[in-house]
Amino acid sequence: MIEYIKEYGVTSTDYESIVRILSKELIDLMTLSEYKVREILDYYNSIGLTESISKLIINRPDLILIEREVLDDLISKIDAKTFATIVKTSIDDLIILGI
Repeated sequence: MIEYIKEYGVTSTDYESIVRILSKELIDLMTLSEYKVREILDYYNSIGLTESISKLIINRPDLILIEREVLDDLISKIDAKTFATIVKTSIDDLIILGI
């Protein structure tokens, strides 16, 4: 399963919600892509996203399963600090910014 996401700021309650909300296909993909997902989650933690990781997984799983180089390119449109703030406050605004 994807219990490893708890190492990156996902609470047990949030984990239960994630498993209930996400499709089986997404969970399977996160399981099979564990190394890549860990790399992305580690990056998010490094820019200050810990409590909001669950929100990101539920609302934008594409930003968890993304290649690191693509993510770097997207975030370079704004900056990491702004990205983290938007995820924490209004995750839907990422679409307006092209992310």
